[in-house]
Amino acid sequence: MTEKIKFNVIIPTRERADTLLYCLRTVVAQNYGDLNIIVSDNFSQDNTKEVVDSFADPRIKYINTGKRISMSHNWEFALNHVKDGWVTFLGDDDGLLPGALTRVAAIIQKTGCQAIRSKLCIYFWPNAPKANDKLIVPLTTKIELRNGHEWLGKLMRGNAVYSDLPCIYTGGFVVVSAIDSARGKGGAFFLSRNPDIYSAIALASTLDNYIMLNEPIAVGGVSSHSTGCSSSIGDNLTPVQKFFSEENIPYHNMIEGGEKAKSLPIAIYDSYLKSNHLHNDFLKVKIEDQLSLALSIATPQNHADLREWCRQIASENGVDIEVVDQKIKQFKKRSFRQWLQRKVNLTFRTLNISGKEFGIQDIYGAAILAKAVFLLETRYAHWKCEKIKNFFIKQLKKYGEDS
Repeated sequence: MTEKIKFNVIIPTRERADTLLYCLRTVVAQNYGDLNIIVSDNFSQDNTKEVVDSFADPRIKYINTGKRISMSHNWEFALNHVKDGWVTFLGDDDGLLPGALTRVAAIIQKTGCQAIRSKLCIYFWPNAPKANDKLIVPLTTKIELRNGHEWLGKLMRGNAVYSDLPCIYTGGFVVVSAIDSARGKGGAFFLSRNPDIYSAIALASTLDNYIMLNEPIAVGGVSSHSTGCSSSIGDNLTPVQKFFSEENIPYHNMIEGGEKAKSLPIAIYDSYLKSNHLHNDFLKVKIEDQLSLALSIATPQNHADLREWCRQIASENGVDIEVVDQKIKQFKKRSFRQWLQRKVNLTFRTLNISGKEFGIQDIYGAAILAKAVFLLETRYAHWKCEKIKNFFIKQLKKYGEDS
């Protein structure tokens, strides 16, 4: 019954063959029939193609951009190779949990939805600069029907994160017809330099409802390649520095030079501005609120540079920087209240595990362990670590045989 749903798993990549290998293992191991896997190689100069070819799996299609392009253009390039079915983008250091596609297909058939967003496990690869070998598993199971406009409003007010919306990235699934309805005049879907953020805002702008699945379907990897990585790898630029330094889609002219801000709220605001053709600014978002929100959560290291940039942008848009400063306190109070609420709300319960203790070293092992932990902890709460370990070993063996 669930085999009637067609899935297209897109993996954009660039010179990350070491993590791509294990990411692909989690996808090819899915026990699901109607599956296309597209690896979109952004002109890598390493052994990326060799890694893909080593699987010899007819479901995998390897495509190459032929020249170095921006992240968003690589995502668009890959998306143009999909004509029907459902789409999810998967980071090349991320992975799908065992049985993920079967579970998502069942929810699609049961609800008739056009988009699904799920909770995400987080795995810190051994080469991650901080908290390496750590696996975080959410232990929630509720399924929610959410309104796109309502949650877009929460995001722009700082009351939600963009992954609460129908983001198409790791753990998010969207039907192709919904993507087509949110394309721009030129036919492109991704119109900002942050394609994952843009997808969340564009789809929330056009979908009346979507499903929030509060159980993990995928695991997001944090590795030395991650764009958010904050420490240097040898003499090379960090991934985030590379991202900001390379040619990309420019920020909206209202916040020109937004890449200098290096701020998530500013990136979100850019995507909101770029998707105006879809929502017509029905929220009446004010630039001073977005600048205040950015400053309210700025790190000490970035605060001075960010405030100078905000001062310049405020001046260019006829906003008094003192108005921005006054609103910062409001956002900080709100952030503290939200943090406190999450602390006392058991629906946000998670389990932190040492990957090293279970002998896992990659996203493939992390995905299997995450599924085992989720099943045991949600069905038989408070199992001892030794029982989890024994169950995990059995699942690892079974999963390996299935793949």
